[in-house]
Amino acid sequence: MSSPPIVPSSVKDRFDVYRFFNGISSEAKEGLDTGRTRTPLVKTFLLEHVSSRNGYEPKSPVDIFRDLGAEVQPIDETFYEIGVWQKQGQNSKPRLVRKGYLEQYDERFFAYYTAEKATDAIRQVKRWVTDSPELDSTWFSAHLLHAIWDRDVSRRGDERFGRLAFRHDSVFDMPVDAVDEVVEEGDLSRVDEEDNVHVDDRPDFERRRIRSEFRDRIGPIRKVLARLQETYTPLNALYALRIPSSATRGSHDLYQDGRITNRSDSFEDHRNTVRNLYRLYDSVLRITEESAWFAFEEQTTTNMHTSFQGVPLIIHFSETLSESTFNRWISLAFRKRNAFRLWGDPIRLGPRKVHVYGADRHLWQPINLEMSADRLVAILPKGTCGNTFHRLVTNIQRYVCPKIDVWLGAKPFDELMAQSYALATKRGEAVSNNPG
Repeated sequence: MSSPPIVPSSVKDRFDVYRFFNGISSEAKEGLDTGRTRTPLVKTFLLEHVSSRNGYEPKSPVDIFRDLGAEVQPIDETFYEIGVWQKQGQNSKPRLVRKGYLEQYDERFFAYYTAEKATDAIRQVKRWVTDSPELDSTWFSAHLLHAIWDRDVSRRGDERFGRLAFRHDSVFDMPVDAVDEVVEEGDLSRVDEEDNVHVDDRPDFERRRIRSEFRDRIGPIRKVLARLQETYTPLNALYALRIPSSATRGSHDLYQDGRITNRSDSFEDHRNTVRNLYRLYDSVLRITEESAWFAFEEQTTTNMHTSFQGVPLIIHFSETLSESTFNRWISLAFRKRNAFRLWGDPIRLGPRKVHVYGADRHLWQPINLEMSADRLVAILPKGTCGNTFHRLVTNIQRYVCPKIDVWLGAKPFDELMAQSYALATKRGEAVSNNPG
């Protein structure tokens, strides 16, 4: 039996694509309801480029993706078909395979829509992000996911069903070779998110590895969540959140790497949800960057810490790392392909303390780091892309310590999340109410 198509046979305009994805979304939802998921689920990857506010010159999606070897066919001024060259066999010639569609929301944010199998789509997008300094994922840290839960999802009705997924992999407790493999892959390609079947066939090294989920009505989850997180710290590492649809049947699963899977019967509702999340994330970056740059101005005018020429991002671990774990983290965190996307040469200041004059591989921005067994301090210069902050926070919590306290200068990260929601609401772009 042949696989169902993941792209329409012909496209005249973007509405042909919308109608096609609406059709397979309806079929996929019916399959989810009956336990027969032959039709693929539509997935969106929310990607970040650069902002002219930060002093960068944005590039067009055509230039970015063609530099990555993709074939880009413009459908209109902000909507593009994306294809890649693939071999069907070892001795066959490569052929062009249409994979999905890219929508440009603004100069900084792109949405990649695809119905490709989750593992293949994750691998493709990760390759694009890794190979291009122009692109990054949008990083919905556990702090931001908790904010979405507290201020939106938990208020959508106690009887509606929700899903919260928690992931923490203390990979730096493993042998070096095994750590290297997991950190390079981000451990994402080992999970089929469409049916939640784990296909991890690696040796079972002894380490803390949490893969926990709550699937229940929203009311009972809300009553017990805070108490459980206080009792068992890995439950602070929120990895994915199900957002019930406001307009139709079903829901949308949001993951830390800016991936949103459509489990509703409408692509239109899915696209509206993605656009709301984009607006919220844009507000998060605005607040993050403005807070950092304002603090930078205060530092320079009062002549405090001017030698650093930046604002500290402070991540305090709730549990002190052992010396062996710390050493593995330092030896592997700056390799070419890893989840942190950092470059640098650590300078030893003690058994469990190093300093790094490095760079972020996204835009090759300079970054100074002080890393110890109980905290990380990152000095990021004025104009730094806010994604750097959120990627660091997300991956520290995922791979190093599941419960962390975070400040940007003197401001707690949770306060920045609250300000971001207030900004989104003030602009008429609240996540749950404005379909965009």
